[in-house]
Amino acid sequence: MRIVKTNPNKFFWTSPNIFDNIFDDTLWSSPVKQQKPCSVKIKDHEDRTEVSIAAPGIKKEDFDISLKDGVMTVSYEGSTEENPRVFSKHAFAKSWTMPKGTKTKDISAKYNAGILTVNIKKPAKVQPKIQSIKIV
Repeated sequence: MRIVKTNPNKFFWTSPNIFDNIFDDTLWSSPVKQQKPCSVKIKDHEDRTEVSIAAPGIKKEDFDISLKDGVMTVSYEGSTEENPRVFSKHAFAKSWTMPKGTKTKDISAKYNAGILTVNIKKPAKVQPKIQSIKIV
């Protein structure tokens, strides 16, 4: 404890550590959601784009890959029991805008040795159609 002087005539006692740990996650058994860091690497190939996500220890069933309105999202949410008193939830989500014309069938994924690899087939380039206009 320390004595703090707030004005020349008054003193009061304070203990800076009295409430410091009261809300510490290790004291409570409720789930705590944490962002789990994952490394992402993107490789551009001639016919496809490859997205690799390093996610060791994550089950492939816990991943979700979706395509909505031209945006692909890879997400993960799972929980682990790190010690008998603490349960924690881990989450990861990353989104990318896909090239126009990308469909769900153009996306494939596999999980091997802690790395999720998502392959996105590049849509065929559409050549502009040139039409002649007859002059009369």
